[in-house]
Amino acid sequence: MISVIVPVYNVEKYLRKCVDSILAQTYGEFELLLVDDGSPDGCPQICDEYAERDSRVRVIHKPNGGLISARNEGIRTCTGDYVCIVDGDDWADVHMLRFIHDTVSASPEPPDMVLFAAHNVFEDRMEETVNNVPEGYYDRERLEKEVFPYLLTDTRSGLQVGVIQAHTWDKAFRRELLLEHYTRDERIRVFTDVPMTYECLFHCRSAYICNEHLYMYNKTNEGSIRAKSRENLLTKSFYYLREHMSGLGPSVDRQLNEYAAMLIIRTGKWFAESDPDLGTAVRHLKEGLRESDMLSLVSVRGLPPKPGAVIRLLKCRLYTPAMLLCAARVLQQKRSGGRRG
Repeated sequence: MISVIVPVYNVEKYLRKCVDSILAQTYGEFELLLVDDGSPDGCPQICDEYAERDSRVRVIHKPNGGLISARNEGIRTCTGDYVCIVDGDDWADVHMLRFIHDTVSASPEPPDMVLFAAHNVFEDRMEETVNNVPEGYYDRERLEKEVFPYLLTDTRSGLQVGVIQAHTWDKAFRRELLLEHYTRDERIRVFTDVPMTYECLFHCRSAYICNEHLYMYNKTNEGSIRAKSRENLLTKSFYYLREHMSGLGPSVDRQLNEYAAMLIIRTGKWFAESDPDLGTAVRHLKEGLRESDMLSLVSVRGLPPKPGAVIRLLKCRLYTPAMLLCAARVLQQKRSGGRRG
């Protein structure tokens, strides 16, 4: 059986579509846990309504504690062999659970995780997400050779994000794996998926990875935490990741260093995009770095040349040239009125 966990908070506009997409699955052996995280809108009543209509639906009402708190309540309560997590403002392809079941059944050994892909749904279009590794079954040896060296970051062509999406919602987790490696720090409010996803992946014995687009990621909900998160990259999420994954090997330690550098540089790019002028962007970056000790944790050694130069300038408190270097393209587009060069 598969457990589907839906953390619910302030998603009244989208919740019925989410729940209906799960109840319409072509594979019926599942339980659906709707975890009401003290939602102040009509979501608690909607959850109860579905529980009355369908015996597969269970509702947990709890005081507001944040997304990780709601997700953890579901993880500790669920009973399925595998666990899927669906955000309350998203929805699933009707074949998602069938695909997970059939994939697990056909694998040489039941994988610890099944990774698939999603559609980013905008008002006027859809975009596809992918996992940037060959599709197929990965035992531990293959994971260590082809995935783990590039999981957090990929420096084969500069400093890029890793080959696997960090989301929790485009994956199915074996419940025993989740119970060992779910995120304990419920104070994390931004990048909530990152610690659990990467910790679980690094402890996988096996995984099935594919690019079947089985999840609809709603990009139209501008009120969601994820829509506001780009300006909060220097967050508790990284520190939790570092605490729980440091020492797993030289490759992991290297990637943690690169990941911290990437977050700092992306913060600079975000301020360059969103602030009206260079001076304001520099001031915001200085304030963000002052509130976080992430810069002190980053070593320049081993970074690709351009990211290394940005971090070196920041360590010397040369904020303006660092901003110009890490956000050169953004600033150039601003000066040209947004035209692409």
